[in-house]
Parts: sequence; structure tokens; C-alpha cells
Amino acid sequence: MPSSHLLTGQTRRQSVRRIVRLALPVTVGQLAIVGMSITDIIISGKLSTDDLAGVSLGSAVFNLAIMLTVGIVLGNGPIIGQFFGSGNLQSLRRQFQSCLWLCLPLGIFCACLVGIGIFALPQLDTDNTVSKVAISYLWPMLGAAFLLPFMMAYRTTFESMGHARPAMIFNLIGFLANIPLDYALVLGKWGLPALGGAGCGWASLLVSIFIVAGETLYARFASPLSSYGLLTKITLFDIHRIKETLRVGLPIGGAILAEGGFFLIIPLFIAHLGAAVISGHSIAISFDWVMFMVPMGISQAIAVLSAHELGQRNPALARQICFSGLALTTVIALIQAGLVIAFRHQIAALFSPDPQVRELAAQLLIYAATFRVFDAINVGGNGALRGYKDTRITLILAVSGYWLIGFPLSYSLALTDIWGTPLGVEGFWVGMVVTLIFTSCLTVLRVRQTTGRPTDQY
Repeated sequence: MPSSHLLTGQTRRQSVRRIVRLALPVTVGQLAIVGMSITDIIISGKLSTDDLAGVSLGSAVFNLAIMLTVGIVLGNGPIIGQFFGSGNLQSLRRQFQSCLWLCLPLGIFCACLVGIGIFALPQLDTDNTVSKVAISYLWPMLGAAFLLPFMMAYRTTFESMGHARPAMIFNLIGFLANIPLDYALVLGKWGLPALGGAGCGWASLLVSIFIVAGETLYARFASPLSSYGLLTKITLFDIHRIKETLRVGLPIGGAILAEGGFFLIIPLFIAHLGAAVISGHSIAISFDWVMFMVPMGISQAIAVLSAHELGQRNPALARQICFSGLALTTVIALIQAGLVIAFRHQIAALFSPDPQVRELAAQLLIYAATFRVFDAINVGGNGALRGYKDTRITLILAVSGYWLIGFPLSYSLALTDIWGTPLGVEGFWVGMVVTLIFTSCLTVLRVRQTTGRPTDQY
């Protein structure tokens, strides 16, 4: 690299400030979405351990059903970002509108997968009461699954244009509305029927409708976006733009499904161990999911800003943004890990009054703190690769790491005597730690390779 392109400590600090400035609203918006799930768990847990287990099981099925689609629509982000960086507003508008057209079949696909989950749940070896709660929760989530791709399309477009606050505000309002809705519909307050765990599903559907409607109106009428004409001059989809979205997004979706599916199938394999084990695992993984939103927000900022710089043909600055972001995610994850270990018992007590559930959750949070650091490095690296539209490698690493290494190791540790006495749910968490160490190291190596390519290959 020519010496004129070498970056000083000051430009590195500027890169970190740019990442933080964009990551803050992205992270807050994502925390609001996750906060809805946490509210579901807390309120259903106050009702009964069976309701907590049922909502956790239903949520696992729902999240498993939407993961591929979430990744596909995430592919919209770096494409919008590079068009925005290069000032190509016509292509930006066509990309956005084509992504919305793509969301129609993707929404139907998500709803169908949730429907399959509804009919598959009774076949699991789990308590009948827990299964019934999970199914009643999932029926209204069919509508939420259909709307989710549209939420992702608006969010990735706004964020990639440097307008992250609108999505954050809509998500925050949705989170705040979800709290009284959950309270009223789960526990039967203010004259509404007590629906138990199903009330969480109906609350989520109402919030999803609000967010999609609000973001549609904002895209159409908000003055900051008027010059882009996102929802004016509506045209039929551009098959080239849809193919490009699928080219970038499908590997992301496959990687998310490979990684997230690994985490989400655990409740299905431990269902026979009882409601307390499912609930303890759910508390630990749910709290870690909250912690995950911070590096995830930074990851999205890395993807957006590096795409902007590549669109403006500034590869040296794009590379600097990637590695500054990776350093930032690592430092924050180390702080998070320390806090989780120190306050694990208090964290568990927030979710359940059941002593058995709380003790198991506190124990599992130690594992969560350990892999939080490596997961943060991995997700930060994936954000850098998204910015460069180098997404196929993330799929390869996720499949090989989680399914060729992680799942056989986790399953054998947890439920067989190959390694000695079966560890139960802890065996899955040990497998998660090993898998994340493996994938995070390979991801960082790939980032170094990708960001060092010649400019004309981006």
C-alpha cells in the first residue's frame, strides 16, 4: 500500500468515532427488538414455569423459521451502502423497491415455516402442557413472520443511508408498547382475557403491524428522504437487483441459519429434561442475546461504513474501519463478560422465582460470558465481510464450525457417554465455546485477506 494511504492514529480514532456514532442507534433499535422477547420471557415466567418453557420453545421455533430470510434481506444493506457511497440514487431506489418485492415471497415462506413448526411440535418428546403453550403462542406469530422481511428491508435501507434513528425510534416505541400489551394479554388485565403464553404472540403481532406501517409512512413522506423517492415512481421489480440481493444475502442467511439454528435446536434436544432445564437454558441464552446486540450493532456499522468507503473508492479507509471495529467489539465483549460473571445470580433472579431455574441459569451464564468474547470477534468480522460483499465464506465457516465440529461435539458431551458421564445442557454450552473459538479465528484471517485485495476486485 502506498505510504500516502497509510492511516494515522488520528484517523483510527476518527474511524472508531464514526463506528460508535452509527452503531449507537442501530444497537438501541436492536436492543428494543430483543427487549420484546425478554419481556415475553419475564412476564410468562411470572405466570408459571410451564408458560415460560412454552414461550421459550415457541420462540425457538419462530426464530429458526425466520433466520434464512433475515440473512437474505441483510444482503440489501451493503448494496444500498455502496450505491449511497457512490451517489447513484436511481440504482439505490431500484434496489430498495426490488427488495420490497422480494419480501412478498419471503414473508409467505417464513409464515409457512412457522406453520410447519406448529404441526411438528406435538411430535416432540416434551410435556403436553408446554407444547400447548408453544403452539398457542405461534398461531399469531404467523402474521409476525410474514411482516418481518419488510421490517428488515426498511431497517437495512435506512441504516445503510445513514438514517439509523428512524428504525431505532419505531423499534423503541414497539418495545414500550409491548410491555403493557404482554402484561394485559398474558395475565388478563384491564378487562382483557388471560391468554397465558399466547398473549405474547398476539402482542408481538400488533407491534409488528405498527412498526411496518410506521416505517412505510416514514419512507414515503419524511422530508429527510424526499430526495431519494424511495416509495415514489414505483416500478416492477428489477430481476438483476433481486439476483444481486440473493447473491449477497443467501450466504448470509445460510450462515445465520447454521449458527442460529445450532443455538435454537438445543431446546428441542433438551425438551425431555423438563421445564426447569428448558427455562434455565432460555434465561441464559436470552440474556446473552441482549449482550450480543452491542457487537451486532457495531458489526452493522462496520458493514455500512466500509461499504460507503468502497463505493467512494477509499479501500485504505475501509480496511481501517474494519479493524478498528474489530478492536472495539473485542474490548466491549471483555467488559460484558466480566459483568455477566460478577452479576450472574442477580441476572437469573430477574427472570424466574423458581430456585432450580435460577441456579441453572446462573451456572450457564458463566459459559455465556466465555463465548461472548469470541462471538463478538466473529460477528464483527462478519460485518466487515458483508461490507465487502464477501459473504460466501461466512456460510462455509458457519456450516463447518457449527455442524461438522460443534454439533457432534455438543451432542456427544450432553447426551451420550462417549466422553464420560453425560453433561446434560452444559455439554451443549461447552460445544458452543469450542465452536466459536474455531470460527472467530478463521473469520479474522479471512478479513485480513479480503481487505487486502486490489481495489478493482470489490
